[in-house]
Order: sequence, then structure tokens, then C-alpha cells
Amino acid sequence: MRATKTMHVDATPEQVFSFMLDSTATPRGMTMDVVHESPDVVGTSYEWTFKMLGIPRKGVTVCTDYVPGERMVFRNFGAMEGTQTETVEPDNGGSMVTHEMDSRIAVPLISRFLDPLLRKAWEQNIEWGKQEIEKWTKSKKPTG
Repeated sequence: MRATKTMHVDATPEQVFSFMLDSTATPRGMTMDVVHESPDVVGTSYEWTFKMLGIPRKGVTVCTDYVPGERMVFRNFGAMEGTQTETVEPDNGGSMVTHEMDSRIAVPLISRFLDPLLRKAWEQNIEWGKQEIEKWTKSKKPTG
């Protein structure tokens, strides 16, 4: 499945990346644990699980490229194979975030049937992330 989605997020690029690098910030039904944390982010890897059609799926994601405040690239292995790229740039006091995914379920015959479900889950997770980042950012703003 190849997909790209660009959206405005009411948070600075630094806040967006802070959220994206938080392994505890995962949508309902998904878990993610840091396996290796690299001081410069590249090489940091995560183990993850989620259920699709009630079947647990597991894998590992590794950060392969990181430009602070601009871009992160991840490579997925296991039940989901492929890449994800997150690009962030300043936009009207917030950020313009572009999510790109080129991944598939690791079983080719099943993958083409599950791609529509995968796309829907991916889009829901992106919307969930936007809402969570904005909620987190608002709670961190000083009041007064």
C-alpha cells in the first residue's frame, strides 16, 4: 500500500517530533516498546504489536534517517514490511505534516485483500495522532 497524506497540525515542528518519538504514544489496540535507543535517533528500534481481523501481528521498526525538526524515515520488518516517512515544516504558527507510507502485509497473497483495511487503519491512526498532538500541546501551554 502506497499512500500520502498532508495536514496542518496546531503544534510546532519540535512538538510534533517529540510526540512521534514517544513510544508510549500509540493508538488503541497497538503497543510499542523501545528495543534500542540511539543517542542520535537513527538506529533507534521499536517492537510493536497490533491486531488485524483479530489476529495479533508483530514486527520491528527502525529509524533509518532523522533530520531534527524536518524529517524521520522508518523501515518496518515483520508482519508489516516497508517504509514510512514523516516530513514536518513550519506552517502558520503550527506545522504542515506529510505522512508517506509504502508498506504491505508480509504475506503477498493476503496483502492485496487487506490493503483497503490497512489504508483505513493508517488514516485513522494519522487523525488520532493529529488530535493527540494538539491535545498534548494545548495542555502544555501556560495559562493566564
